[in-house]
Amino acid sequence: MARQLTDEVWLVERPRVNVSLVDDDVLTLIDAGLPWDGPAIREAVREIGFDPDRIKRVLVTHFDLDHVGGLRAFPEAEAIHVGRADADYVRGDLTPRLSDRKRLFQRLTEFFRKPPQVPVSPVEDGETIGSFTAVHTPGHTPGHTAYYSDALDVVFAGDLVFSDGETLSLPPWYLSQNTDQLRASVSELASRLPPIEVLVSGHGEPLVSGGSQAILALAQETCGSGGNG
Repeated sequence: MARQLTDEVWLVERPRVNVSLVDDDVLTLIDAGLPWDGPAIREAVREIGFDPDRIKRVLVTHFDLDHVGGLRAFPEAEAIHVGRADADYVRGDLTPRLSDRKRLFQRLTEFFRKPPQVPVSPVEDGETIGSFTAVHTPGHTPGHTAYYSDALDVVFAGDLVFSDGETLSLPPWYLSQNTDQLRASVSELASRLPPIEVLVSGHGEPLVSGGSQAILALAQETCGSGGNG
């Protein structure tokens, strides 16, 4: 199933993770769910009224199984965009080491994942992709990236924050590789976002209004900073 959030943005409702479809300059998918979510995502895209073969761009917020597992279901995409520090893992060129709790979890879930069949394009901080601007927001993973579109009035925050539809919170500490870095990234995103209403996180109910203000409030609550002046 899918739910329309704005004229150009739909939430593809999956049980454990948020996937979104955006009618940008090209049809764009934000994250790809778990490995077994691919067929359901494609069907949801059809229900919205688009041919899933028209999805030419995937913006990945970070390397975790529940965000990259379904990438192979979209072989028609021209590129998969992901933060540089996570790109080699998504591509399959690197295997997570067992050096910390986050990498251990990623290593254990690699059994369920196959690398995508299309090119993986590393994303730099500040890069423009269609109408979206990428903001490097490390902490949950080293390459975690948020994407915002001023024109479409939406920000996709990945697992930088969790949302209940009204307020934002930090993800549990044990899910992130570096919690201090994650808090700093919340402040960084708050300082760079233009006024934006819709915020979609990787998990939980999206905010349909006050998205940038909610990020700012969380930054001030958890870090005592943030804001674009």
